[in-house]
Amino acid sequence: MTTIRQLVRKLRDEERGSITPFFVVFVPALILIVGLVVDGAGKIQANENAQAIASGASRAAANAVAAQVVSNGGVSLDNTRASIAANDYIAASGMTGTVSVAGGRITVNVETSYSTKFVSIIGINTLPAEATATAEIITQ
Repeated sequence: MTTIRQLVRKLRDEERGSITPFFVVFVPALILIVGLVVDGAGKIQANENAQAIASGASRAAANAVAAQVVSNGGVSLDNTRASIAANDYIAASGMTGTVSVAGGRITVNVETSYSTKFVSIIGINTLPAEATATAEIITQ
């Protein structure tokens, strides 16, 4: 019996620390995978927010000039008024963007960024997000 106990003790001592290489390799890989999932979802959400702001800004610009278009009966937009309404909407959201008005179309491009939580460990601190929306004045 004594020899079996000694043999078991010897085997246990030889395997001591063998789990360390497993943790050294797989824990950072697991953290990176979790980070990609979390930060990827954050970027998708930032893109959705940018799309919502772009759509809202184009509608705000269209609403700002819609009464004028209806009263005139034609499609002659006040470009300045439309641009101001859209830029105010974008500024209120904390994002940046551009507005272009041509004919009866108002196009808004919004840009923002997502501050990463996990992948900043590997040097990626922000991920860009942008969206474009167009509103069209229809008179009939």
